[in-house]
Amino acid sequence: MGYNRYNKYTMIQPVRKITPAYTDIEHVLTAHETIDQLALKYYNDATLEYVIMCANPEYFMSFDIPIGTKLIIPFPLTRVFDLWGESQDI
Repeated sequence: MGYNRYNKYTMIQPVRKITPAYTDIEHVLTAHETIDQLALKYYNDATLEYVIMCANPEYFMSFDIPIGTKLIIPFPLTRVFDLWGESQDI
């Protein structure tokens, strides 16, 4: 853990697990696509990019994902929030 100006240790956000399902969508990342654009396309909400990142935990940062990578898009979104025990207005 590292130092920051608020305390001696950085906060580490836990990674949420998303189990694969047959309803998930596989999307091959093309040039000039971003994860927030995919979230907008599939969920109508660009702020849900973290859901896609949680389904693809081998990538830490969205800009590290190489072009041509097959990404898992969890679908339907209600399944994800049920799995996490959260409610989400969709």
